[in-house]
Amino acid sequence: MSIEESRSGKSTKGPIYRALRIVIVGCGITGSAVSVKLSDTGNIVKVIDCDRRSFELLPIRRIETNRIVPIVGDGTNELDLRKANVQEADILLTLTGQDTINIMSAQIGRHIFQVPKVICRIKNVEIRTIYQEVGLITVAPSELERDFLFDQAIF
Repeated sequence: MSIEESRSGKSTKGPIYRALRIVIVGCGITGSAVSVKLSDTGNIVKVIDCDRRSFELLPIRRIETNRIVPIVGDGTNELDLRKANVQEADILLTLTGQDTINIMSAQIGRHIFQVPKVICRIKNVEIRTIYQEVGLITVAPSELERDFLFDQAIF
């Protein structure tokens, strides 16, 4: 650190990053793939699913090293969300195959636990704006697919 930096209290070193605390509801094909990708970047991922067998989609080494923590439970149940420490999460992703579960879990995370970023997967694009208005980030797979196919066809 230079004399000028020590006087001003500023350092030229880059910011220090910490791993994000991420909770994912749903460990199907999408939930498991997103869990792995997020853990690849050093984040701690907790995955909630009602079906213990769904965790077979996760790499065993990630579970053994606690980079991905599977939790058998219901993503719409407050106690099960607490088991996953959703109250301390930076991000909540609701990625089950059912809109009602995703929306309910996302709302609990956003409004009860005050998770700063909540991303909700929904199939019914007509209800999207309702949930965006209450602070949820929504993703509709059909729209992503449509946009990708359009871009590939035109560009």
